[in-house]
Amino acid sequence: MPDNRFEEFAELEKRYPRNISNEFMLPDEIQKRLSEGVLSFSAEEKALFLFEPREGFTKLYFRLVDTSAVFPQQNGPVAAYLTYRQARYPEAAAQWLREQGFSYKKTLLRHSAKSIVGDPAYEKVEKATADEVYSMIGEYFSAAEADMPPRKSFSPAGAYCARTQDGKIIGLVYDMGHTRIVAVSPMARGQGLGRRLYRSYAMEKLAGNEAAFFHEWISPDNGASLAMFRSLGFVPDATMSDCFIKD
Repeated sequence: MPDNRFEEFAELEKRYPRNISNEFMLPDEIQKRLSEGVLSFSAEEKALFLFEPREGFTKLYFRLVDTSAVFPQQNGPVAAYLTYRQARYPEAAAQWLREQGFSYKKTLLRHSAKSIVGDPAYEKVEKATADEVYSMIGEYFSAAEADMPPRKSFSPAGAYCARTQDGKIIGLVYDMGHTRIVAVSPMARGQGLGRRLYRSYAMEKLAGNEAAFFHEWISPDNGASLAMFRSLGFVPDATMSDCFIKD
């Protein structure tokens, strides 16, 4: 059954250009997440906003007709990400964010791979329950000093995990559709588990024709993630994302 809220959003979206924006997600992701209640939206004469409530803050996606649009107030801090190619920085959007009280926090670099290389060893891939996913990823976000997505964002359908003999999860690749999280328990780090687990996940996706290539967003100061993904064949593709925060 069609989601009326998504149809309304799609109709509104036609009014706004893509040149002053932080790029919305793919339409099927927006439709799914609106229907699940993970996203909400609002529109003004000169702007369209998507809001994603996280634990402790709101993630903002926007598209502007011009930069005189007024940002609607939300409860708590708000994070906005500007995605751009290296040679084409979205200065108009960045300036608008600064005028609305946002400040720059960090830059993420996108890495891409069309095939997964490296160690041919595989890790046995198993599924996890929603509670296990939420617990493991909670540890990941806490260690990364990042803010947790809402509980209803998580589903066991996107989880690929490795377990100890007694069933405890020690490694997880979680596919959220628009991004992936790789988390390894401290007791299992330094043994190549994350690399083997991601390779197993990727091979399964490629074998099922569910993916033709992979993108991952990595912080430049996250040496462990950079080393792991580059060992799998990922290379920087000149696409970046700047995070701005409004308290």
